[in-house]
Order: sequence, then C-alpha cells, then structure tokens
Amino acid sequence: MVETQWVALRLAERSDGSPALPAQLDDTTYVPDTAEVVDSLIARSLIRDDRLSESGRETVARIEHRIEELTSGIWEAVYPADRVAAERALNTVLDRARAVLVSR
Repeated sequence: MVETQWVALRLAERSDGSPALPAQLDDTTYVPDTAEVVDSLIARSLIRDDRLSESGRETVARIEHRIEELTSGIWEAVYPADRVAAERALNTVLDRARAVLVSR
C-alpha cells in the first residue's frame, strides 16, 4: 500500500459518500490521477461506493495497530503534559494545512 492509497482509505473511513472519494482525494493531495488510486482500492475490494468495505475496515484496523506498535515507544518517552501539547500543536498544523489545500 502506498501513501495515497492510505490517505484514500482514511478519507473513505470518514466519508458519507459526498463528495465522491476521488474528489475528496483531489482536495487533500496532489495526486495526478485520484480516480486511479480509488480504482486500485476498489479492485482490491477495500472500497465500495466511496466508503470502506468490510475488508477495507479490517485493513485500516490492521495498519493502525501496526502503526501503534511501531510508534508507541516514541510517545511513551514523552511526558504526558508534553504529549498533550504536541498533539494540540500537530492538530493545529494539520487543520491549517487542510485549510490551505481547500483554498488552493
């Protein structure tokens, strides 16, 4: 799985189907052919009707678990108050980045 497919899966996880997943991906990334990314996930039965299929939900859960395994040691070494501050700062950066992408 490549980064753009992961982003598409995460968008599909939060999607109500509108707008269509390729349009959501286009608004979020700089992928030249978002339909191709979505089609690749449909072909793998991970997405159906611009939403996660059961297999897609299982795949996302499995990957999230693996990410947690790989990164938990990073966050365990940070004081709890610093983790909260880092989360707040990173979410602010993410929110602002999304706003920039929407306005492009």
